[in-house]
Amino acid sequence: MYNYVKYFFLQIYGFLLFKKRVGVFGLFKVGNIKNVKIGDNCAINPGVYISARNDVQIGDNVILSINCMLLDSSLDVSLYVQSCPKVPYLNSSTLIKDNVWIGAGAIILPGVTIEKFSIVAAGSVVTKNVPAYTVVAGNPAKIIKKLKEKN
Repeated sequence: MYNYVKYFFLQIYGFLLFKKRVGVFGLFKVGNIKNVKIGDNCAINPGVYISARNDVQIGDNVILSINCMLLDSSLDVSLYVQSCPKVPYLNSSTLIKDNVWIGAGAIILPGVTIEKFSIVAAGSVVTKNVPAYTVVAGNPAKIIKKLKEKN
């Protein structure tokens, strides 16, 4: 009974937070909720982190698996470590289009666009844009398969 009540309240939480039909399946973190736009029928699993300092857009029917990260900015480490040379600060929108599945532990770096019907494998680090209908994997993520388009 407890699990059904928990699930019910998580779904209400997703609707109240995003004003859309979003499945929330556990605790997740968002840097600034005002900078996140999320589509309908998405799933956010436990441990997801969305930095949202600038702008993060998530399309319809997107699955964010356990412990994945969507980043739209970087941290200027030279502010904290004086011996480190100045590292450029990245601040760019991150866009996840419709029908994308992001695997567990994947990291999407600032400025990346993942086009529709793409899959990011678990543990991948996505540094460049991902074309539509592709599967990417690795660190850095590379295209490992092209998916067939269905009309």
